[in-house]
Amino acid sequence: MSQVLLARITCPNCRNVFQAPVEQILDVGQDPTAKLRTINGLVNLVHCPHCGMDGQLNLPFFYHDPKRELALVYMPLEAGRDEMERQRFIGSLTSAVINGLPMEERKGYLLQPQIMITMDGLINKVLEADGITKEMIEAQRAKAALLRRLVDASSEEIMEVMIRENDALIDDEFFRILLMNLEIARESGQGADIQRLIAVRHKLLEASSEGRRIKVQGEMLEALRNEPTREKLLDLLVEAPDRRIREALIILGLPLVDYRFFQLLTMRLEETPEQEEKERLASLRAEILEVRGKVEEATRALYAERSALLRALLQSENPEALARRRFAEIDQAFINLLTASLEEARSTGDLATVRALQDVWNMILKLTEETLPPEIQLFNRLMNVESEGEVEKLLQENRELLTAPLLQFMERAAAEMEEAGDEEITRRARFVLERARALAPAAAGFVTSPA
Repeated sequence: MSQVLLARITCPNCRNVFQAPVEQILDVGQDPTAKLRTINGLVNLVHCPHCGMDGQLNLPFFYHDPKRELALVYMPLEAGRDEMERQRFIGSLTSAVINGLPMEERKGYLLQPQIMITMDGLINKVLEADGITKEMIEAQRAKAALLRRLVDASSEEIMEVMIRENDALIDDEFFRILLMNLEIARESGQGADIQRLIAVRHKLLEASSEGRRIKVQGEMLEALRNEPTREKLLDLLVEAPDRRIREALIILGLPLVDYRFFQLLTMRLEETPEQEEKERLASLRAEILEVRGKVEEATRALYAERSALLRALLQSENPEALARRRFAEIDQAFINLLTASLEEARSTGDLATVRALQDVWNMILKLTEETLPPEIQLFNRLMNVESEGEVEKLLQENRELLTAPLLQFMERAAAEMEEAGDEEITRRARFVLERARALAPAAAGFVTSPA
């Protein structure tokens, strides 16, 4: 399981002492972002709140990827006063990883983790496990370095020159690295970094070949969302400038790709007088069938994986620990499967299975609730208490959470409930909102809007 501790840090720039979270165990099975963060040198980054200096702590950690059966310990030479102390620390990290796993997942490779004394060595090992060559590793490092230079560029003009000179490096993977850095900056509250990364992305969309392609793709996908018809999908596919955009359109419009859709495509093909256009439309039809087949095959494989996870949860002695480790896999496909399984068990009168599946459902709701911001957790609790007196008590106990964004969220939620036509839930939401507004000014120091 992932392990994060608070450490006392002394800033090398201003000598200010502050506390920062430090990761000692990175488990890809529990946190899929751990791999990308490791590869891109984003583990144990700290930000001095006094002078604003950013830096990376050169501290040991255990990297675990259960799917690849990869166990690595990053142990720089300066960690530990002597070899015995270093070995003790490696042993404690290894024990923590093993003890956090259920018996069925405690495999032999964990007992002999590979020791890495440099971050480059660890990153190479992670990438090698994915079948990535040294050339590919160097290309990714070059992209990460380019992103840093773009973020540090002193003007838009310099940024634009750098983009033009490195256009070949700026691909979809480059944008993934950028978005990952943006997400990390948002999670850590680094406002200046957020603004710089947004500015870089905006310039990339304007000045790079891949950025312009992404922009066109976004516009076409938005057009399909606004007009989700077979005719519109066909028009967009015919107009799309490359295969990647067509694939994105097919995936988004997959429910529209049916017998009627292919009738429309065939009619257009037969009515086209130009032989070259006929061949292009025939090629488009083959491409659509190929993409649809791949998506359906991937969907079947995904549901098979989620079905195996559901069985594991039902059979596990500690299903909550298993669900926490594999929470990234509890997605819409898993929820769909769980819902369908519950409906089937109810329809056949299998009460034992219904109870077991309902326990899984309740556990998933609990874990999902834990991932929500404290303000949203408060709103959910307010909506579920029994009496108006309990609403008042909860609000009084959590006045520091009654911020303007929370009130705005409550307003939107109440409006959506009213639109859905549920009078009782709407009445409760309106009461919660009214009482929150009454307490918010004194607690948060802002002016509320009228009801």
